[in-house]
Amino acid sequence: MIGGLSKAASRLALAAVLGAVGAVVFVQKPVKAADLGGDCCADLEDRVAELEATTVRKGNKKVSVTMYGKVNYATDFWDDGAEKNMYTVNNAMESTRWGFKGTAKINDDWSAGFRIEMENRGALSQQLNQFNDDNAFDTNGAINVRWSYLDLASKKWGETRLGLSATPKYDITKDTMEYISTEPGEGGGLSDTLVPDFRMNDSFLLREKGFNNAEGLAGALGGRALTWSNIARCYSAGDQFNCSTRRNGVSYLSPTWNGFSTQWGVFEDDIWGGAVRYRNTTWNDNFLFAASAGYEKFTDERLQAAGGGFAGFKRDLDEWAGSAALKHKPTGLFVMSAWGVSDSSDSNVKGAFNGQGAPQMTSWDVQGGIQRKFGFLGNLGDSALWGGFSEVHDGFAPGSSGINSSGVVLGGQAGALGTAATMLLPGNTFPSIPFTTQVTNSNVDTWFIAADQQLSAAAMHVYIAYEHFDASLSLIDSTRAHVPLNLDDFDLIYAGGRLYF
Repeated sequence: MIGGLSKAASRLALAAVLGAVGAVVFVQKPVKAADLGGDCCADLEDRVAELEATTVRKGNKKVSVTMYGKVNYATDFWDDGAEKNMYTVNNAMESTRWGFKGTAKINDDWSAGFRIEMENRGALSQQLNQFNDDNAFDTNGAINVRWSYLDLASKKWGETRLGLSATPKYDITKDTMEYISTEPGEGGGLSDTLVPDFRMNDSFLLREKGFNNAEGLAGALGGRALTWSNIARCYSAGDQFNCSTRRNGVSYLSPTWNGFSTQWGVFEDDIWGGAVRYRNTTWNDNFLFAASAGYEKFTDERLQAAGGGFAGFKRDLDEWAGSAALKHKPTGLFVMSAWGVSDSSDSNVKGAFNGQGAPQMTSWDVQGGIQRKFGFLGNLGDSALWGGFSEVHDGFAPGSSGINSSGVVLGGQAGALGTAATMLLPGNTFPSIPFTTQVTNSNVDTWFIAADQQLSAAAMHVYIAYEHFDASLSLIDSTRAHVPLNLDDFDLIYAGGRLYF
């Protein structure tokens, strides 16, 4: 009996203290007196619960805030044809990140909101190469702001975003895979394990076949340092498929009508684009289907952060991309395909030896597999096994920023995109070629196989993947004669895990 009274007294004391603090800090209604003759402490306990919810949940009751994110790390075993090594990497297929989303209801139709997201770029796989195993040379720093915008949304009229947000074409080559493979409460699905883009070897230097020391790497002898991204990329960005990004600007997202939605936006400083997406809703309960397509126009000399904007140089890029994915829900069988086209009409792009303009870059990818619960593994969650093949043709992206830091018009290497606007490679770019050459064509073929296992109780996935890359580069000399060049293949196996929160 005495112990019970002591326990009740302690709870009364705690409730009284919290009630007093709440009255002062939150200036709300006074604490009700306890009914000691009936349901002892019931009102005070309700008051304690209310105060705890108000204090911990968020700064005010009008804006509902959600924190989210993922941690995605892997061990990467790579072989560039001569050197073999192992890195622990932040998986850039979908890097480690965290953010906040907020929404506040205005009325039954309108709401306001925001999104702020940060990214950890340390040991980012997309930035590493034979000489850099921890991203020490990343000029963006270890933490990068990915999203930061306000939005105003209507169920009837759609949503408008203002600030740092996705361009309409962003993720257009992988969001269909996300739609058919993402589990509730998670984000990204199988695209968090692997995407068509070269996110594991983008920055690795090309190696000429037969040259197995450090001097065999492109640019090691003083020529142009060429990476896998330099010969397989869009004109506007270093990726091969998902060539859009997040930019400061204003964009509009329509409501969804019979599965269709559209998006349009204008971004700093001379970029605009649009996209259309379809997600099946009711046409067949046995299938998940998604299709997306987008376009972007660039007349911004600066692109991401380059120079430009002077008389005599005109930027003019057109890029299209899209994807489609289909999954049979009863069996878990799926197929997905992505494509991209990138055109340049930049005024300073012209082959120095053959006088030709910029080629059209094209890329395509197809993959298929199965995602479902299997046997004893089904107790853990969905298992997935899939593979695919892709090709990137003429992705050496001749072009430049137009002007260097001294204001000199660029036709050479400084400020180059994939290669220089003249398409020239200085002598000793490759150890067997001491003279200047011009790039005329490039091609990179890739094939892969991957497995992913969900651990649903922990909102976690573990995965393993193998990728093989095969590259060719066509060169001519000043007489337009073909210059032979053989490049080593690139192989990698990576295994890791990701945790959602």
